[in-house]
Amino acid sequence: MLVSFDSLPLKWQEAIVAIWGEAPKVTIQKTIERFFERDMAAFDFYTRFKFDDQTSLERAKIDEYTINASVLNAIEKTYKDRYKMRKELRGKVNDIWQTLADDSNWFREQTGHTLPENERRLREKYNDYKKNGYKCLIHKGYRKTNALKVDDRHIELLNYMFAGIDHKPTYAEVAQTYDGFVSGYVEVINEETGEIYDPKEFSRLSVATVWNHLSKWENKIGTFLARSGDRQKYMALFKPYHRLLQPKFASSIISIDDRQPVFEYLPGTRMWFYNGIDLGSEAFTCWVWGKDKAGIITEFYRQMVRNYAQWNLPLPAELEGELNLNASFKDTFLKEGNMFQYVRIEANNARGKRIEQYYRPLRYQYEKKREGWLARPFAISEANQARTDKKTLIPYDEIVQGCLHDIQTWNNTEHSKIKGMSRWDVFLAMQNPNLRPINYHGILPYLGMKESSSVNAGIMNFRRSKFLLGLDGVICTGDKLINMMMQVEGRDVDIYWLDDNFGEVLKAHIYIGDQFICEAIEQPGYNRARIEQTKEDMINRELMSKYTNTIDSFGRRQKSGLEKITMIDNRPVTINNNFQIPGLNNYVPSTEPAKVLANVDGDEPMMVNTEQLTGGEKSFNKSLITNW
Repeated sequence: MLVSFDSLPLKWQEAIVAIWGEAPKVTIQKTIERFFERDMAAFDFYTRFKFDDQTSLERAKIDEYTINASVLNAIEKTYKDRYKMRKELRGKVNDIWQTLADDSNWFREQTGHTLPENERRLREKYNDYKKNGYKCLIHKGYRKTNALKVDDRHIELLNYMFAGIDHKPTYAEVAQTYDGFVSGYVEVINEETGEIYDPKEFSRLSVATVWNHLSKWENKIGTFLARSGDRQKYMALFKPYHRLLQPKFASSIISIDDRQPVFEYLPGTRMWFYNGIDLGSEAFTCWVWGKDKAGIITEFYRQMVRNYAQWNLPLPAELEGELNLNASFKDTFLKEGNMFQYVRIEANNARGKRIEQYYRPLRYQYEKKREGWLARPFAISEANQARTDKKTLIPYDEIVQGCLHDIQTWNNTEHSKIKGMSRWDVFLAMQNPNLRPINYHGILPYLGMKESSSVNAGIMNFRRSKFLLGLDGVICTGDKLINMMMQVEGRDVDIYWLDDNFGEVLKAHIYIGDQFICEAIEQPGYNRARIEQTKEDMINRELMSKYTNTIDSFGRRQKSGLEKITMIDNRPVTINNNFQIPGLNNYVPSTEPAKVLANVDGDEPMMVNTEQLTGGEKSFNKSLITNW
């Protein structure tokens, strides 16, 4: 029905414009333009598309293929709209595709699409699109190159020649060798497969071509690793590194490594330090030194325990270090969960040890100012290059004092990020709240010194003192003490212990074989004179009384539980009765009551009826009075 637009009510006109647009513009707009809409799904597809070699489409191609897909979508909608309209008007439909081709060609100026101009080819492209989707719009010739003169087999042989022989040839030498191979003068054999390479299968290559392909990243990364023994340089050139952020708390992780202060105490001889730095606070928390680095590693870990125990702090949660000196400890105290919750030990990975970055300021900001400092032979900075004067030997003890002074100064300087606080203040104030107490059970069996002793009356002689049985740093009483006494009393035991920074016993554990029993805690003492006893003396006296009373009370309980019994032993004593004494077995005890003998006064003999006692035989014993 034909209706005059102007005759409609205003609100109807506004509704028509809102839905279909302004009539003058719509009447001159082609149908395909009204149906055109950018296909974002096509854009996503072409953006993420990868060829077999994992390369992507260029941005211009992504836009081109997205527009082509969008136009084909508009063509589909236009076709359906025209087909429906012509059917309703009983018009012919066999020329619709020609009209669509005309509209598409007209629309090329508005969109810049690259779809075929010919009606037949446009229809084929549309059918292919409907069947195979977005991928079919990628031109088949795109990324297709002519057969390369240097294919994979050529590159493989060049890499073998460059890295597969004993000596390390240059690019030019490889090019000369390859040219000799192609010419038939050099024979190449694959040692793994036994294959003899045929020169007829390979093309001649220039020196520039050989260099160009061997210097490509995909070839160089493998040949460099095979040829070079410098792992650090390989990692710097080819291996990506992680971006690790500095911890926010102290004792979250400690980084450890050895170093040689740049001073000589003998010609050509430098001492060794082994240090540990807390990465959160940037403070050095452990340091040991010696003339041989292999001899100080065990003492380093002992010193770490001493330091943190003296500061009343738990050990760091994580350790990072190098494999060289720590390899033998990986299955003992450096096993995760023993001394540290987490352990990361890597071989030949300077990046894996953050402490390496802190050694540079020690070297150039502190040590450089002292006499006898040795520069690197080929330092890049002129200020760090060696002077022309002779080397100065520094006494060993003076080097130690200087290095310890540097550590002290470093810890008292301002933190790099937390302004107004020294590194040491940050270490003490910002301890990680999730740390666990020092796990002596995972440390002492491997790091502790070992001594043997015995337990007698609940007391052990150890290091010229007396020690009692305890647990978790407390002397035991009650049932705990009794249970321990049942295991160790009167037995020889092994004591694994560690001393503190003042030579006293820091922690001592009692073992029988491989079994942990309890701790050894020094026996408390108190003043004998009551007038001089302090509050601490009274506490020690009470604790010792409880310890003694526990054992004493247990003894009384054991005694009270005993009851009297009668035992009749019928076990034979002899094996037979072949020997007999005459008359002995005929003796019958008298049933008369015993006689009371009178007191013997003077020299009157005491008469005894020996016949009655011996059954009629005389006694050979003299009387008492006679003997007297």
